[in-house]
Amino acid sequence: MTAIPVRAVLLGCGMVAEEYATTLASAPGIEVVACADLDSERAAAFAARHHLTVLPAAQLLDPALTDLAVILTPPHTHATVVSDAIAARIPAIWCEKPLALDPADADRVVREAATAGSLLAVAPDTVLGPALQTAAHALAAGIVGSPLSATATLLSTGPERWHPAPEPFYAHGAGPLGDMGPYYLAALDLLFGRLRVHSAIARTRPVRTIRSGPATGKHFTAQASTHLVALLEAETSGIPITLTASFDAAATRAPHIEIQGTAGTLLLPDPNFHEGDVQFTPYGERAWRTLPPAAADTPPSRGAGVINLAHALRSAKPPQCPADRAVRTAHLAHAILEAATPRTLPRQPQQHLPQAQEPSR
Repeated sequence: MTAIPVRAVLLGCGMVAEEYATTLASAPGIEVVACADLDSERAAAFAARHHLTVLPAAQLLDPALTDLAVILTPPHTHATVVSDAIAARIPAIWCEKPLALDPADADRVVREAATAGSLLAVAPDTVLGPALQTAAHALAAGIVGSPLSATATLLSTGPERWHPAPEPFYAHGAGPLGDMGPYYLAALDLLFGRLRVHSAIARTRPVRTIRSGPATGKHFTAQASTHLVALLEAETSGIPITLTASFDAAATRAPHIEIQGTAGTLLLPDPNFHEGDVQFTPYGERAWRTLPPAAADTPPSRGAGVINLAHALRSAKPPQCPADRAVRTAHLAHAILEAATPRTLPRQPQQHLPQAQEPSR
């Protein structure tokens, strides 16, 4: 007897939804049946590309239609939309990162899900990919001996280089820590467990210039810190971890994540992606070797967490991207910003923005 597929709907048809839809289209045991977006033209075009039905969001949050709601709306709406899905008694809910901009909202949403019996899981799902699973298995096997320290480094020129409308990435609660930080914090949580903050410093380069799309040359002001450095500590082991997150870097050759141990050093690829080489060199040697990739139960692409959640729904097993991890990273990011606030350089009052230029035609 063939199992009835889990019926999934997509709320939000932006850039990330494309990869989700592509991944889920070939996944056994799950069927994307409909989508919604506040931009009706974008929703219609997205639905046509992926052979979906467009419905208002309120209709998608109906248990008679939906087994699993995939929340891909803008970050500031996540907590509200997830709460709506919980109130509608949707059995399973996947939320893109972050679960909430305010840690108190993340706590509230998780309590609501537990009370309602909704299964809630949260991005990033890169922790399910072969790269991070390889690193986790290597650490568990003691390949580096006793870990001594770790560094996590996100150095970027910022999304204005490639995104045609990057302003939301610089809103309050966003910036490199709010936007890309969850990938690094989730990876560190997977590898080292619960973390705490010792100290942090933040700086802001406020004036940004769009480099892509029809608004090329337009200037805007960042509301979030654009360069942060934090000293973290693994609560259980006491391992010190340095985290740098920046949208102000010109270029870098620093490893994304490096773990130093008594028996060797481990280098991890960008945790924003599912795949990549995990490299190791034993103590006293110079040559790096690439570790064999761990087997993955889900495709190495965005949407893997949704597939895992669908399997969890049918098997009554806990999802591998638990909401509890998203709550921990939300509190950690908030603590980093709180620790950095006293040392943040004051913004220049009424800074003059350069005159925006008309985009070339």
